Amino acid sequence: MPGPKPLIQCTPPKLIWRDKNTPISKDYDDIYFSSEGAVSETETIFLKACGIPERWKDLENFTICELGFGSGTNFLTTMKMWQKTKPKQGRLHYLSIEKHPFEKSQLQEILLSLPELKNFSDELIKVWPGPVKGFHRLHFGDVSLTLIHDNAFDALHEIDARVDAWFLDGFSPSKNPDMWSDEIIEKIYDLSAKGARLGTFTAAGAVKKSLEKVGFKVHKREGFGRKRHRLEAILEGKRVNKKIMLAPTIIGAGIAGASLALAFKRRGIIPQIVHKEDFIAASHNIVALVKPRLDLQDRPESRFFLNSYLYALNLYKDHSLKKGVTQIPKSSDEIIRFKKLCSQSPLPKKHLKYNGTENKLKLGESLIICPKLIINNWLKGIHLKQEIPKNSDLKFLAAGFGLKNMLQVENIPLRFTRGQISSVKAKLKSTLSYGGYAIPIGGHVIVGATHNRLDGNNPFTPRVSDDIENINNLKNFTGIAATISGEDSRSSVRVTSKNTLPIISQLDTNTWLFTGLGSRGFTFAPLLAEAIVSKILQEPMPIAKSVWAKFDYTNVN
Repeated sequence: MPGPKPLIQCTPPKLIWRDKNTPISKDYDDIYFSSEGAVSETETIFLKACGIPERWKDLENFTICELGFGSGTNFLTTMKMWQKTKPKQGRLHYLSIEKHPFEKSQLQEILLSLPELKNFSDELIKVWPGPVKGFHRLHFGDVSLTLIHDNAFDALHEIDARVDAWFLDGFSPSKNPDMWSDEIIEKIYDLSAKGARLGTFTAAGAVKKSLEKVGFKVHKREGFGRKRHRLEAILEGKRVNKKIMLAPTIIGAGIAGASLALAFKRRGIIPQIVHKEDFIAASHNIVALVKPRLDLQDRPESRFFLNSYLYALNLYKDHSLKKGVTQIPKSSDEIIRFKKLCSQSPLPKKHLKYNGTENKLKLGESLIICPKLIINNWLKGIHLKQEIPKNSDLKFLAAGFGLKNMLQVENIPLRFTRGQISSVKAKLKSTLSYGGYAIPIGGHVIVGATHNRLDGNNPFTPRVSDDIENINNLKNFTGIAATISGEDSRSSVRVTSKNTLPIISQLDTNTWLFTGLGSRGFTFAPLLAEAIVSKILQEPMPIAKSVWAKFDYTNVN
C-alpha cells in the first residue's frame, strides 16, 4: 500500500513563445491559443458551439465546466460576453480544471498579449491563487469562478455540479491523451445537465466515438484558423429553470453566522439573524489572526485548509489592520516540521518562508483583522432579532457556545473550552504566533488565548489566573516580558469537534448545523458558508466532495 504523499504545489508549465505572439507549453509542445485571434477562437469553438449566449438567457443559473484553464482566455471571453448579454438576476458559474496552473507572473505575461480583455484579466490577476492544489472559489460580481488545480480524472470525481456547457480545451489528444480518455468522457456525461452542450477544437475520431458512446449527439464543424474541423456535441432534453425561494434564519451573529449572511446576500437573498445583544462570542474579540493550518500530507482536508485560507484573504484584504505573522517553534520537532513545510512549499513563498538564522516561520501574507468591523460590514442591511421568527422555513444553528443548550442531538461530538485574551504592555512591534499569539495593536499587546475546560462557573468572566498564564506563555516561548496594561481582558468559549474539523450537518429538512470552527473560524467560516449556501441552492460546490463528506458529524468515528 503506497504511503502518504507530501502536500506540494502543482507544477507550473514551462511557457515559451513562438514569433513573440503565440504562447506554447514546452511540456506538451502545443499552443495555448491561436495567433489568429484568441478571443475569436473562443467565441467560435466554445461559445457558439454551446449555444451561448442564447441558452443562458432563460436560466437564472448557468454552469460551464472547462478542461484546461490554461491562460484563462476562455473564461475571460465568456465573462465579457456575460456582462453584455446576461439575464436579469442571473448568475454564471464557471468551473475549470488545470493540472499545471500558471504562477502569477506567468499569467500576467501571457495576458498582456490580449489587451481586449484587460479590464477582466486585471481582476483575475488580483485574486489569482497560483499553483496551490485544490478548489479555489473566486468571485467577480455575479460570476463565480471555481478553479480546480489537479489532474482531470481526480478533479472530475470531486466536482459536485450539474453542467450546462463543456469547454474541452486540453492540449491535443495526441500530446495529452489522459485528458481525452473514455473514463474522462464518461464522467463528463455523468456531470451533465439535460440538454448540455459541448465544444472542442479537436475533431479526433477517438474523441467523437467516445462522446457518441456515452450518449452525446456529435457534429463535425468547420474549424478555426489552421484547424480544419472541430466538434460540437449535445445531450437530449432541456433543463428546467428551477427557482428556489428561501426565507433563511441564522441563529448566531459570530463569524459563522456572518459568513452565511454574506453568502446569501451575494445571491440577493437577505436572511434574518437571531442573536444576543451582548456579543460575548469569540468572534467579537478586538483582533483575530487569519493564517493557514499547514499539513505535511496531501489529504482532502489539508487542501481545504489552504483553499479556505486563500479564500479568506481575498475577502479580508481591504479590511485588514496589518499583514505578516512570525511563527515561533515550541520544540526542536517543530523546527524540523517548519523546514519540511518550506521544502515541500504547499503555498507560494510569499506566504511561507523559513528563516534558518532565527529558526522561525515567516507567514508573510497572513492577516491581522478587526472582527467587529468585518462582521458589522457583512451584516449591514440585516435586521437582527432576539427571537426566532415564526416565518422561517430554513434555520441555521451557528451560535457557537449557545448550541450547548439548543441542540437536542446528544451524539454530536462537540467540545467546549474557555479561551481568554489579555491586554498587556510589552516591547513588541510585529505579530508572533507560538501556540498562543501576541499582537501589538493601539499601544498595547493582545496575548492569548488560554485553553481551559468549562468548570461550571461563568465562562465569560475574565480571570486573573488566565492573564498570568498568558503572560507566562509569552515569556516562555518568546522571551518577551509583559505586564497587565489595565485594559479589560476578555473570555469566551471556542467549540471544536472530536477530530478538530468543522461540523456541517443537516439535522432535519429545515435545520442545518454549522459549528466546530475552534480557533480558526475567521479562516474556515467564509468558504464553508459559501459551500453550505451553494449546496442548498443546488449550485456548483466550491469544495471537493471528499472534503464535504468529512464535515458531517455522522462520519466522525
